[in-house]
Amino acid sequence: MRTTFAVNWHYGVATHSGWFRMMNEDRSMLRIGTTKRGEPYAVAVIADGVGGSGDGEKASETAFEIIRGWLDRELKSVLRDPVDWDRLDHSVQRLFHAINEKLLMIGNRAGSQVSTTLTLLFLLNETFFLCHTGDCRIYRFNGSRLRQITKDQSWVSSQVRLGRLTQKQAQVHPKRHILLHCLGVSKELNLYRRTGFYTKNSLFLLCSDGLYNRLSDLAVERFLTEQLQSGADMQLICDKIVDKALDKRSPDNISAVLLQSLDSHFNPLQRAWHRAKNIDKLFPVEWRKWYNKLS
Repeated sequence: MRTTFAVNWHYGVATHSGWFRMMNEDRSMLRIGTTKRGEPYAVAVIADGVGGSGDGEKASETAFEIIRGWLDRELKSVLRDPVDWDRLDHSVQRLFHAINEKLLMIGNRAGSQVSTTLTLLFLLNETFFLCHTGDCRIYRFNGSRLRQITKDQSWVSSQVRLGRLTQKQAQVHPKRHILLHCLGVSKELNLYRRTGFYTKNSLFLLCSDGLYNRLSDLAVERFLTEQLQSGADMQLICDKIVDKALDKRSPDNISAVLLQSLDSHFNPLQRAWHRAKNIDKLFPVEWRKWYNKLS
């Protein structure tokens, strides 16, 4: 894939069916634009159709058809002047529920589950919002440290959080592919939503489990550090990290999206004011109503 570059963003996208797989059930998407005020925003999405529960490829592709419609029609109205982050949150939740209802309908007609994971990241004005279900991941890299900012909704990850399994044990556990939540299984959704801040040159990595099941967080951190220090562009880094997972004989589909902010509209004083004014973005989304009543 050729190098891609935008004025405000540097990015790359790569995918592979993996060893032993004839079909690729992963889907990824990147949309870049500006608000009416000329503020650059980016939306990155990744999905992994759930194998063994019906047509995973159809599930992830159906999800992305609905997302494209949402990006073309509803997002523009959400990004009004000024951007209402609560309205964005509600809109994205409705999007996930609409996809879930569609997949349930398809599954009922087919007589089997048609399900997928789905993870969405929105960036604007050094503020991020994410909505997530399943076990794809979003990492944030600040140039030296890699940090996962999603929570895997899988059985093994729940056991790791409870201290019953180590990360190494989880990577090889026979139940590592069992999901606790995804789209297309139940009318009730358990969506992980989060907001926070980032700065110029912050790097976000979205990936499917075919990548992180073969590359540890430390290995990814070292790889990104080396590549950025060498001056490699985002697309080349994306291609190389997928190749590294292939070298580890990943049996699953592998997908990666890299997105880096290149510009900032804030000087240090404006940044401090922006973060102080939007301090609620550091709270869990569910606490917002409580905080707003107090403020």
